[in-house]
Amino acid sequence: MKENTTENIINSVNMDSLDAEGLKFFGQVTAAISHELKNIFAIISETTGFLNDLTQLARKGEKFDLSILENCNNSIAEEIERGFHTIRQMNKFAHSVDDPVKEIDVKAYLELVVKLTQFLSFAKKVNILPFEESIPVTTSPFLLQSLIYHVLCCLYKSTQEDEISVCFESRDDRHLHMIFSGPIQDVSDCFPSPDIKRILDILSIESIVESEPFKLEMSIPKAVNLRIKGI
Repeated sequence: MKENTTENIINSVNMDSLDAEGLKFFGQVTAAISHELKNIFAIISETTGFLNDLTQLARKGEKFDLSILENCNNSIAEEIERGFHTIRQMNKFAHSVDDPVKEIDVKAYLELVVKLTQFLSFAKKVNILPFEESIPVTTSPFLLQSLIYHVLCCLYKSTQEDEISVCFESRDDRHLHMIFSGPIQDVSDCFPSPDIKRILDILSIESIVESEPFKLEMSIPKAVNLRIKGI
């Protein structure tokens, strides 16, 4: 029997404390998403403008390679699909605030946050190593996403290389270990930042940083009684 039921965990959360920093994080993500959508619309606008130029040439009897028209249509279709994909990610992120605490698949949330960070100009490639086992964790989805987002931003800024790796380990029935590794330099300036430390404390997550070779390990309780005093 679990020490803490989901009901008990939910009852212990004071949602009034998820305002200032929570809104700040929500704003950061939505701003990055809106910038991505703006880029998509800009490309579509430029392509339709070029199609309009081709139309004017055709009206004057000028000839042009029809493959150009095909390429323009393909480009617009690709950008529309990219827009739909971006909006789907935005919707998933927005719904993370629906339940203050619930049982989640951490790997699925990691994958979503990685996609959200890829909209940042300084993002690096993140290689999520295979982890077949689905391990449910009862936690705050929104806060966990915020934590992963801040950690990834810290690691992106601390390496000149192109790739960071993330893996999971389940060593016992009480914790899931999320491990970040790669050619990272010193992270002392950004880990743990005040925001990161606050969320680590709230979610009862223990973290260990090793430098040679670099490894950042976070031990996530599979069920934790959240007592949020303020973030």
